[in-house]
Amino acid sequence: MSKFKFFLGGRDAEMIRISEVLAKTDVDFVDAGLGWGAHASAYAEAIAQAAADGFIPVLVELDNQPHPATDWSLAKQPVDLPAGTVVVDHHGERSGEPASIIQVLALLGQTPSRWDAVVAANDAGWWPGLMGLVDLPGLGRLSPPATAEEMTAVRAADQAAQGICEDLLTEVDRALAAPVEMAGAVRVIRIAHSKTGPVGDRLAIAAIEAGARSPADFPAYVVLSDDGEVNFSGDGATAALLHATFAGGWAGGAGLGDPAGSAFWGGYPSHDDVLAFLRERFAD
Repeated sequence: MSKFKFFLGGRDAEMIRISEVLAKTDVDFVDAGLGWGAHASAYAEAIAQAAADGFIPVLVELDNQPHPATDWSLAKQPVDLPAGTVVVDHHGERSGEPASIIQVLALLGQTPSRWDAVVAANDAGWWPGLMGLVDLPGLGRLSPPATAEEMTAVRAADQAAQGICEDLLTEVDRALAAPVEMAGAVRVIRIAHSKTGPVGDRLAIAAIEAGARSPADFPAYVVLSDDGEVNFSGDGATAALLHATFAGGWAGGAGLGDPAGSAFWGGYPSHDDVLAFLRERFAD
């Protein structure tokens, strides 16, 4: 029996792959089907019980910071993690570490398969990662670069894991067809929902068709969702500054903090404040 018991965070292609690896390896894990921004408090009792049963809890991409809320019942309090708990993540301050799938495989003593590498490149490096254009922690440049079939498969897996359906894609197409709005050098996209992955996919594919061969060739954009969420994708320095300026959000990507790298940031600050920040940063 494995000494580990895993607790899985927000679903995407990488988290689904981690669950597949754990199931195939016959390792205990708990998957509550959480969305992005998953918090350790969702598993508080189960984590304590796992430690009591002799397991080493492994938290995969689970935030454990305090998150106040107007409604006290929605507030998220940190979990008192048992001694020896392993925390797997590659976002925020840990963006320089290998993708979570690579960390999990290392814990299990397994070598990444080709699909594991593709999933890691997608999660940590997005389209530039899949194209082998950037160095990824623990992986290097994906070699050979992902084929068209691999790119299609991993992006489709991401969309399926996040529950993206045709209605949501129709709204993405509507938003992208609207008159172009800019905040400095950043394209502004206003959309009804916050399933923003397909926005980036469509912009990235257009950039690739236009000859993109480096992270800088991919357009920077910010998505403003009707539910209050904001998501930025672009150079790593801007993503890091947004993360430092607007508390309580999330950030990641292998290029986080690097002006020549690509990264992302998201959160729920005022849309107007974010636009003002971007206009000032990219003012001529």
